Amino acid sequence: MPSRRAKIQLVVISLAVTVLAACQTAPAPPPAAPVIQPQYTPRAPTPPFRASATTIVPPLRADGLRQTINRDIGPLQTLWHVRSALNVAALSCTGPLYNRITDDYNAFIKNNSSSLRRANNAIKAKFRRENSDRKAHDRHMTSLYNYWSFSPIRRPFCDQAVQVSQRAIVTKSKDLNAFAAEALPELEKPFNDFYLAFEEYQRDLEAWNREYGQPQT
Repeated sequence: MPSRRAKIQLVVISLAVTVLAACQTAPAPPPAAPVIQPQYTPRAPTPPFRASATTIVPPLRADGLRQTINRDIGPLQTLWHVRSALNVAALSCTGPLYNRITDDYNAFIKNNSSSLRRANNAIKAKFRRENSDRKAHDRHMTSLYNYWSFSPIRRPFCDQAVQVSQRAIVTKSKDLNAFAAEALPELEKPFNDFYLAFEEYQRDLEAWNREYGQPQT
C-alpha cells in the first residue's frame, strides 16, 4: 500500500500535469483559403434579327427620312416601288398568314394593268432621258428588288405587305397614286425600325468594347 506521502506526491504530479496541459495553447487552425469570385464577361451584343454585323444603315437626311432607293421619286415611281414590294412579298412570304398575298398581287396587277403599264413606260422614258447608260433602269430595278428582299426582316415586312395587299385589290386606278403614297411608308416601316435597332446595337457594342475589349472572332 503506498504511503500517505506517496499519495500526496501522486496528486501533486497529476495536478501539475493537468495545469501544464491546460497552459499549452492549441495550434491555430490553418487560414481559410480565400474565396475567389468567378469573373464573368457578359456576352457581346449581337445584331438585331440575326443580321450581319457589317450591315450598312442608310443615313438620316435633314427631313428625318433614310437615304434609301425610295427617296426623291415621283408619284409614278412611288407606285412602281409599291408594286415591286408586293411582287417580292408574293414570291417570298410563305405560310398560312401570307397565303393571300399572291392572289392579292395578281388581282392588283390585273385590275390596274393599263395604269401600271403606263407608269412603267413613263419611268423607263425618264431613265432614258436622264441617263446615257441604257442599263441604268435595269440596275435601278435590281437594287429595288434587293432592297425589298432584305431577309433578316422578312417576317415584319410580310406582316406589312399582307395588310397593304388587302387594300391594293380594292383600289381603283384613279386612286392608285394616293394609295401608293400611303402604302410606301407602311412597307418601309419594318426597315426603319430595323435601322433604329441596328444603330442601338452599334452603340451597345461600342460600350461593350470600351468595358471588355474587342471580342474574339
